[in-house]
Amino acid sequence: MQYFRITQETDFERIGKYPQVKELKIGFHEARASQWGKITSWKTEEDIPDLNNFILHSKSKLTDNLSNNFVIESSGLFISQKCKEVFNQFIVNGSFYPLTIHKPDEKYEYHFLWYEMGGKSKINCKDSDFIEFNTIEKEYGKTIKICDFEDYKIKFRKLYTEKEDWDIIPKTLKFKRHFDITPAFRIGLICSEEVKNAIEGNQLTGFDFRPLDVEILFD
Repeated sequence: MQYFRITQETDFERIGKYPQVKELKIGFHEARASQWGKITSWKTEEDIPDLNNFILHSKSKLTDNLSNNFVIESSGLFISQKCKEVFNQFIVNGSFYPLTIHKPDEKYEYHFLWYEMGGKSKINCKDSDFIEFNTIEKEYGKTIKICDFEDYKIKFRKLYTEKEDWDIIPKTLKFKRHFDITPAFRIGLICSEEVKNAIEGNQLTGFDFRPLDVEILFD
């Protein structure tokens, strides 16, 4: 099964102003908006800020995947009800929370799809493969076996100390269970070809896709 990286549409003709959502109807502190900066440490629903007072920029167009100034793609998406219904047909590594988008005289029911950055807890590092990569020359080095993400950090620091232009990136990622939509370490949010086809077949807007050069496997 081929997988693709999900990215957000940036064509101004399709989305209008970028980001499409960047303001709130209520005050920053009242909305607990500072919590967006702590998204990787959210543990319970009490950590989640207000999700019902977002304003669509006057020059923006509504799409099914809305760019916004609150969360980046590596941690979550603002998606329409129609998009959620399509996603519900698949296995998603994440959680959905109701969200409201406001225009001057209208409001729209959306959802916040929140997921673990990199999906680390669902990745089997020992059965995945990582490879050295020269970020300047765009050249690959040797394949590296990683025990866990602590081991990854140790080996990355060692490589960077020896060759500062080198990085360690995934070559093969093996997940502990199957997902059709999941965040993937060092890649972003990915989806199967079936999900891509469903998004395009249902004419969901605001999505763009990039083919992966990383092999995705499942236990």
